[in-house]
Amino acid sequence: MDHLTPQDPASIGEYRLLGLLGEGGMGRVYLARSGSGRTVAVKVVHAEFAQHPEFRRRFALEVDAARRVGGTWTAPVLDADTEAGTPWVATGYVPGPDLHTVVAQDYGPLPEHSVHVLANRLAHALEAIHGAGLIHRDLKPSNVLVTVDGPRVIDFGIARALETVTGNDLRTRTGMVIGSPGFMSPEQVRGLKLTPASDVFCLGSVLAYVATGRQPFGTADSGAHALLFRVAEEEPDLGGVPESLLGLVRQCLAKDPDQRPTPEQVAERTVTERGGPWLPGEVLEQLGRHAAGLLDLDPVARAVTPTPTTVDRPSSPPPGFGPPPSTRPAPPTKPTPSAKAPKPAPRRRNRTAVLGAVALVATGVIVSVAHPWEGGGGKGGEKGAPNAVPQAFLGAWEGDLGGDDGLARIEVTEGGGGDPVARIYLTRPDDLCVRSSPLVSSGVGSGSGTERLTLGKAVATHTDEVGGCSAIPRHTLETRPDGKLNWATENGTAVLKKATAGTAPVPKAFLGTWKDRSVSYDRRVTFTQGGFGSDVARWITNDGAHCEWIAKLVSARTGQLSHGPVTLDSAKSNPSCEKRWDSATYTSAGPDKLRMRKLSGTGQGSGAPTYLHRTGR
Repeated sequence: MDHLTPQDPASIGEYRLLGLLGEGGMGRVYLARSGSGRTVAVKVVHAEFAQHPEFRRRFALEVDAARRVGGTWTAPVLDADTEAGTPWVATGYVPGPDLHTVVAQDYGPLPEHSVHVLANRLAHALEAIHGAGLIHRDLKPSNVLVTVDGPRVIDFGIARALETVTGNDLRTRTGMVIGSPGFMSPEQVRGLKLTPASDVFCLGSVLAYVATGRQPFGTADSGAHALLFRVAEEEPDLGGVPESLLGLVRQCLAKDPDQRPTPEQVAERTVTERGGPWLPGEVLEQLGRHAAGLLDLDPVARAVTPTPTTVDRPSSPPPGFGPPPSTRPAPPTKPTPSAKAPKPAPRRRNRTAVLGAVALVATGVIVSVAHPWEGGGGKGGEKGAPNAVPQAFLGAWEGDLGGDDGLARIEVTEGGGGDPVARIYLTRPDDLCVRSSPLVSSGVGSGSGTERLTLGKAVATHTDEVGGCSAIPRHTLETRPDGKLNWATENGTAVLKKATAGTAPVPKAFLGTWKDRSVSYDRRVTFTQGGFGSDVARWITNDGAHCEWIAKLVSARTGQLSHGPVTLDSAKSNPSCEKRWDSATYTSAGPDKLRMRKLSGTGQGSGAPTYLHRTGR
């Protein structure tokens, strides 16, 4: 990010400018902060375009249409003033590089699984864009932002406004190409009327580039006109595209728009059952460094980092407490109106749409909209307010829900109205659901001197429950005189107390390998350091077959930690290994001894314990 110059304004609308993120053919992009403390990206249109009344009219129409775009894999428009002396658009901000940077500079071509996920998510993004009556017109790697939980498409639809100052020609009077030659469709090259099929062609070019590191029609080194001719007339170079994607990419790049699949068909053909992160570990590490570097530029700028949305499919354990899922009945529903433990809504077989994160623009305009949590659940009657999260709520909070209802952990971060500010972990013996919830409002609580935080519908960002986990309607957190929080949902309340936070929460005394001496074969678990929601436990057994399982950290306290359901690491295990094991709680029972029990809401676990002994001492 570059520093502001004397020629840059100090503020735009209500947004105070912090620095210059980039400059593209259509305008300049600034990092800014709203009056409520929300960090945003503001795109200001070049003055030469603002002089054209027809451009302003079309720009206003396109921004209005972009506000209607929903979907998880597009980025929302937060604010705009299309009638200002220089029109501008404000969008949310998340520290993530664009796809071109990842492929060309940071990593190289992405592996097959990553390209499958990318194709699926981008197809869903195009569904949302086309559903609002828009055509992207400039889908290219630099208009796809990369985040931990998936890609975000930005800068769609607005390019159409430029046609009003170019006579529908390929170039503006300043020489800027409307569209990017290597990622344009043949009909776009010829200046024909565009349909949604044009975006599908561009999608094919993006997928080929990401899979191979090369543009399918070459570069403009031999001249832009030569490149445009190849796009319009020649076949693409698809050497290196994985076999599983080759047919689909080739169909997307058909010269005849009618021969291309629809985004819905692309999405159907790229569904993957594989769990785990969608990106290689090296890329995930780079995203972390990228985010840290951006935050260091301004210590008060904050953004919520999204959670991976894909996990290993539910599986089962090393032999131990609890029968496998096929013989363990589902926990019965407790129809007790007076129950005090908040429980999520009844399970459903369909997956809840993942809550999308807002996005950063390096170049271009982010235009998207429609928060997926709005209008669902809760008691209604409260209007969202763009106020910040009070200091009293910030941090991590945990509480026991009692019986088999498990454990709750809520992490609250800074943000304004509509921001995803709460990450909620609900762990039961047989499942783990992680949800994200936006800020609706903050205000005075029900008791003297207390504060209340109202949160919107919490939707799943991670689940290893078969069939997914349903949303939690609007809910509240309220401070208490004893320093704890009351958490209230439509199903009851629970008391949460301040909990361990940070990136290294696993107690040092737990790190290392522990062996179960109660069995005759090799059965051990190794704990490594990692954040909440990351894999910190690895079980290994050797009893005629080598089996390995992993589990995610969900709670850490002094002398105790808990993990969610254990899932089989099939890549390192014999096919005969069991697939799933219950969540577990480990409590220190001496300098070199741990007590392991099935996780429950009692805090100490339940059932007969298994004792583990440290190895290597």
